[in-house]
Amino acid sequence: MRVRRVDADNDWTFGQGRASYAGTSESVAQRVRTRLLSFMMDWFLDLDHGLPWLGDMERPADLTQVERDIKRQILKTEGVAEITSFEMEQDTATRKLRIVTTLRDVYGGESTVDVDR
Repeated sequence: MRVRRVDADNDWTFGQGRASYAGTSESVAQRVRTRLLSFMMDWFLDLDHGLPWLGDMERPADLTQVERDIKRQILKTEGVAEITSFEMEQDTATRKLRIVTTLRDVYGGESTVDVDR
């Protein structure tokens, strides 16, 4: 499956013909990254897309539940075969959560997705 590439600001790219589209493994990694950055109930075409960030990160945050939700969303992403590594670290000073995951896709490729939330 091909998807339109996004730039560093997560905006769609245009004007480069076929180079504006990501194919196979790159598209799977991009879909995972987009899903991890999305809030649940925010996309009108699929209200289950994304994560329940606001509810999960209420104080005190249940990081075990957050990890389960994240892994479930990754595995639900089209093209993901398995998660080969997963790290999650919370920085309470900056109030950020960093997720680094390596996944194997159905095309045989392996990708690392790094997201700060």
